[in-house]
Amino acid sequence: MLKHGLEMALSSSAASRMARHRIRGKRLIIAYHGIVPEGEQPAGEQALFVRQAEFGAQLDVLAEFADVAPLDRIDETGDGRPRVAITFDDGYRGAVRQGVEELAKRGFPATIFIAPGLLDGHIYWWDALSHGRSSLDQSIRDYALHALAGSDTRVRTWAIEAGLSSSDALPAYAQTASSDELRAALEFPGITVGSHTWSHLNLASLSPAEVVAEIERPRQWLLAKFGEKAIPWLAYPYGLDGTEVHRAAANASYVGALRINGGWHRATDVSAFARPRLNVPGGLSLAGFRARLVGSLRV
Repeated sequence: MLKHGLEMALSSSAASRMARHRIRGKRLIIAYHGIVPEGEQPAGEQALFVRQAEFGAQLDVLAEFADVAPLDRIDETGDGRPRVAITFDDGYRGAVRQGVEELAKRGFPATIFIAPGLLDGHIYWWDALSHGRSSLDQSIRDYALHALAGSDTRVRTWAIEAGLSSSDALPAYAQTASSDELRAALEFPGITVGSHTWSHLNLASLSPAEVVAEIERPRQWLLAKFGEKAIPWLAYPYGLDGTEVHRAAANASYVGALRINGGWHRATDVSAFARPRLNVPGGLSLAGFRARLVGSLRV
């Protein structure tokens, strides 16, 4: 009740008016993951999936606050209004299909970050291990990310040996899209694709040579597959990065790279290779979404 009351207060018209003044000229990059189509039941790690109708309502709220701009044009001057870019991580089929459908209705741009080595109906380890729970147990997540580098093969092998329950019986929307589905999404104006590394490893746990391989290969693959629709931006898997990773991204000809946490900012106040994003979880009320837009005023 306290949380709901706070969300309602922060999303009030008075708070919105104050926010518009404070965020004028600032930038916000929003991170989504999966979209649940109408009529489908929750699956996978539920915190990563936003229902289609809720996603559409959130897009309408965004338009009230700011100009929705392509990620590769987020830092253009514009008319002084705040600018927002929309991104999806992981290449879930629901995002590529139903998410893009909602964007196309409104003529909004967005960038889909994919790991090419995990396309074509792949089910991520965290979704298999979550069994539809809101979120994965933190101790399991920490071990998978830091001891096993977030490697799908290594995590699944460890989970079997540890006797952890898992399921790959997930609906299509919670699986990764195919190259053809991505190509169809990219036919819509303003929809672009970016790199989420080759196999979604924790870059902060890799050797320099492994980092280079993980970030250079997908950039080349995306360019070969999608041409100018592939923009030179990188989204760090799990939001994990580091100084050496930033340097490798710059050397690999990326122009920017994204974390998973943060809020409104000015490009001059942050590193191009550590841009903050506002992550939108599943199950968030519209008042809660408005409150996050109002409240996320600093990185």
